[in-house]
Amino acid sequence: MTHVTSETRLVWRHRSRTSEGTAMESQDIARIDLTLVEEGGRRMESTPNGIGIGALRLRKWQIDHIESPEDVFDGYDTYLIRINYDLELEVDSPRVTWFELAVDFRSENGAGEATVIDALPRFGTFSETPKSYVLNRYLNFVPFEDGVSAHALLPASSERVDTFGIGGQRLRWRHVSLDGTGVREGSYSAWVVLHVPTGQVDQRVMFSARYDLIVDPEVEYRPTQVPAEFTLKLIASSDRPETATHLSSAAFELQDDEYHPSVFICYAHDTPLHKTRARQFGNLLVKNGIDTHMDQWDEIHRKPWDFWAYEHINKVDFIIVLASPICRKAFNGELKGTDNRGIRSEARLILDQLHTERDKWTPKVLPVVLPHEFVENVSEMLQPWTTDHYKINQLTREGIAQLLRAMTGVPRYSRPPLGKLPPIARKTSTDDGS
Repeated sequence: MTHVTSETRLVWRHRSRTSEGTAMESQDIARIDLTLVEEGGRRMESTPNGIGIGALRLRKWQIDHIESPEDVFDGYDTYLIRINYDLELEVDSPRVTWFELAVDFRSENGAGEATVIDALPRFGTFSETPKSYVLNRYLNFVPFEDGVSAHALLPASSERVDTFGIGGQRLRWRHVSLDGTGVREGSYSAWVVLHVPTGQVDQRVMFSARYDLIVDPEVEYRPTQVPAEFTLKLIASSDRPETATHLSSAAFELQDDEYHPSVFICYAHDTPLHKTRARQFGNLLVKNGIDTHMDQWDEIHRKPWDFWAYEHINKVDFIIVLASPICRKAFNGELKGTDNRGIRSEARLILDQLHTERDKWTPKVLPVVLPHEFVENVSEMLQPWTTDHYKINQLTREGIAQLLRAMTGVPRYSRPPLGKLPPIARKTSTDDGS
């Protein structure tokens, strides 16, 4: 069996940015053509009989800025990156027994080094069933039973994936066929938790690939490779959402500017990503005229958090409950022990008010589902299906329009004035028998 590598061709496209800080490439980031190279070093011309083996493509990446634990990763910004890639093989090409994708996050001009804190798949990953993972406090992937809100999902696989380079700059995933039929072609995904120096928005990436295949033993080939290099645009913290288009309702735009509904955000600290998204959502509410209160803005001195929550819950106009697995369990009374005491206390206070004065409190308690979450993580105690819930598809003014209307009482469409019945529909004395 002879090792054959690749010739690389860069296909770089501009990136688009969404308002909540998620960046996506519009087309392929890069492509590596898998071609056979003869021993003399001259690349053989592609012919109809299939000297070209296929291609390894980097597809759209998803990049999320996430919050790092305080005093753990000072001086660094952290990103959760989903790397999408495709292995494409020509029809009737030799079987690929393994292939390897490598991404090298390089430092530039003596700047601090980027570091891969954790990655998925990990070394020796092999699973007959899908597995879900979330990030813990130290930004490591840990298995998670409830896959609804998982940060990463590894599908069932018939291949082994070996991982190299966690803790450094250069990361490699090697897919190995276990049954001798060759690796599967199609789409793959990998996840990286990446640290870069604070404020850095340009990250150089070197993309390379290797592979091995079964060929005629009389044919000799020499490995060759020209890696693809590109610059990844990292978006700093998305606490400043993009300016969105105005709401279509003129009635909403003309409302009294002096009226600012007050809101308390009730949520669980499921993961660093969820905590970051909750703060970004709170920032967006404030920028759109909502007097918002949440714990992350009040961590300035020692305080009794139970009294703090009680005071806000009872004085604000509305309570927003953010859907998440832990929040759902807290409201359903499924949490035990000493963990998650804050959300458990807040849930009991809110449920007690709902039980005591349901007609008053049902319009005040607003279940909200952020873009990364699911309606299934709204507690049944809040009746997400028989009463309203508010799904936020994007963190923009337009994205929260329905929620804003619920708090201001301004409908999207106004009922027109009552008109007169046309003559054909009016009752006359003859019609009523008189």
